[in-house]
Amino acid sequence: MLEVTSFRNGAVLNHSHGAETDDFLEIKVEGIADPQAFVTVNGAEACRADRSFSATVRLPEKINEIVVSADGHFGEVILRLTVLWDKKSFKRYNYYIDDCSFFYTEIAKRRPKSLFDHFFLKRLREIHDRYGTKFSLNSFYRNDHSPFELKDFPDVYKSEWIANSDWLRLSFHAYSEFPDRPYQRTAPEKLAQDFDLVRDEIVRFAGEETFIPPVVIHWAMANPEVFALLKKRGMNMINGSFIGSQTYVGEMDHAFRVCDIGYFYEKDVALYLEKYKTYYDKFTGMLLNAGIGATANLYPWEELKRRILDAAHSPLQNQTIGMATHEQYSFRDYFNYIPDHLDRVEACCRLVTELGYKPVYFAEGVLGNTAWDAE
Repeated sequence: MLEVTSFRNGAVLNHSHGAETDDFLEIKVEGIADPQAFVTVNGAEACRADRSFSATVRLPEKINEIVVSADGHFGEVILRLTVLWDKKSFKRYNYYIDDCSFFYTEIAKRRPKSLFDHFFLKRLREIHDRYGTKFSLNSFYRNDHSPFELKDFPDVYKSEWIANSDWLRLSFHAYSEFPDRPYQRTAPEKLAQDFDLVRDEIVRFAGEETFIPPVVIHWAMANPEVFALLKKRGMNMINGSFIGSQTYVGEMDHAFRVCDIGYFYEKDVALYLEKYKTYYDKFTGMLLNAGIGATANLYPWEELKRRILDAAHSPLQNQTIGMATHEQYSFRDYFNYIPDHLDRVEACCRLVTELGYKPVYFAEGVLGNTAWDAE
């Protein structure tokens, strides 16, 4: 018998889990083992009290292995746990907007003098100016509601995209909105082809500076076998719901909580993510992140507020807050148009700012924390 109870394999740890210096994070490893077993943690003898054991460990690297051994009369049992140190962690938030194709279509057809003459981008800039919010717009190649493809977006706004790329970035989402769950069972080559198609068009009309690797793909469903090709394209974390997801406006909570919208991960990981929000998968090298459910098109403001406050006050993980919505709900001619949609987006950004969270891109560093990159 050997079990670590203080954290699990794949845990993402920060200063709230121990004592942090510039050189290491010192944590306490606790667990249970057979009372007569000799227990060591990273080679040092652990303190024992009946079945319980504890030891102090220093984590000096971004990715750390903790080796726990229990050696007894029936043999030696060894656990090897991999944990990630989120060095110099701080409270931060990410905001992405999925399904973007409508504003591209309208700007391409109307050719305004400025990108920000269009109501959608204008409102996002106003939110940024007030709260510093950084937005990533996850984009389709084809608009399935009105004839348009990204290849037809003009490059006359390229300098304006680049000038605003510190807070407004464009990313890949899927080839188009339909069919639903386009990459759930598709060949990896199809995902790679669509990714490159969207990225190349964004670079053409908005510059390299404006493209950012995605943190989610359409419907957040794909086999983890595709992670290698996504990492090759700069993606180092994935966002999903992982369990009990709502999939459309007005859907009630599932009576039976199932894993969904979460890249086929097992329920033990999904349940862990529901509480702790982040998880490091050593087998793929990906960080997993579960959003807080503050999706502006799914809930009215009071429910969004409750979810944000619950996340901010969580004793388990309150360092990162991920928020999202979907572009089409801002447009009057969309059948599910929500009149106060962008007001909800702004209210969420205002609240997290008041709570002391800083805007980041989760695609960069460790969920927007670039402390390791600075070394």
